[in-house]
Amino acid sequence: MKRLTTLLIFLIWFSFSSGKEINIYVVVGKETDIKVSCEDIKHIYLKEIIFINGIKMIPVNLPANSTIRKYFRKYVLGMDEEEISLYWNEKYYEGITPPLVLKSQKAVKEFLKKVKGSIGYITKKYLDKDLKILCVIRLNHGKNFNNR
Repeated sequence: MKRLTTLLIFLIWFSFSSGKEINIYVVVGKETDIKVSCEDIKHIYLKEIIFINGIKMIPVNLPANSTIRKYFRKYVLGMDEEEISLYWNEKYYEGITPPLVLKSQKAVKEFLKKVKGSIGYITKKYLDKDLKILCVIRLNHGKNFNNR
């Protein structure tokens, strides 16, 4: 019985420790010279912060059905779909529109390289030398934000 218990504990530990960690990288193009905290990113995406160091910030989203966007909305913005929808409905009457939506992580990456002030989020696969990481959102059994 003791061996069975030990084996079960090992299997449970192994399944949790080998769980794949998902990292979401909040990035800008190399030409966008800014430093922000992970908390600032929330305010940029909610368009509460418009300019940083005289640079107009242009947040971009992935499509609404994107898993990465759902994680971003939950862990960075701290809102569910209904809350974010209500937020943008209210902002619309103030003349404030939600972030641009691009069709893929590749599209986000290319947009960030070309448009100074644009900010987006992608996975590691899409990182390259022309992007600057501002914040890493590590998702594995919860959340962990790290400034770069």
